[in-house]
Amino acid sequence: MVVLANSHIFTFRFYIIMGTKHKILEDFYDDWFMLIAIQSNQEDYALAYALNSMLKTQFKRTKNDIEINENLSIAMFEWFDEKTDSNWSLFPNSTFGQGDINMTGLFKDMPSTAKQHLVPEHSKVDYFIKIDQEVADTLVKSIQEIPSVMTAYMVDCDKLNSKNNLIF
Repeated sequence: MVVLANSHIFTFRFYIIMGTKHKILEDFYDDWFMLIAIQSNQEDYALAYALNSMLKTQFKRTKNDIEINENLSIAMFEWFDEKTDSNWSLFPNSTFGQGDINMTGLFKDMPSTAKQHLVPEHSKVDYFIKIDQEVADTLVKSIQEIPSVMTAYMVDCDKLNSKNNLIF
């Protein structure tokens, strides 16, 4: 009987520890990264190739897309820079997912799609590069020299309302 009481106490403490651990991760999680916004009309694979050629990076398409929710996933290109021990991710800002548009008339039974943005406050941006280490300003200038890139600039991540969308 004493053993049963002790096992119940242990189980109870275990859940308290797990609950506390979860709360700490949720409340104090601070994932620092740099974000470069790119406006380009190229397809993602073509932009990855252009970046690899210009910057000597080695972006490769991940085997699986990143699922944002059950109706939304995005393509991801990643590269691990061994020299600086940093992870780089190239991904589109927008994708088409099932929308909540109420249609009437002839097309009311058809599924609808809507353009959705990972970072809605930068809806004009086509792609982002997320880097988990500080980089030089010359990197942005090098990206701007790619002929298919209209513009590239650094984004202040502290001012992003949708920063949690970029933690994957």
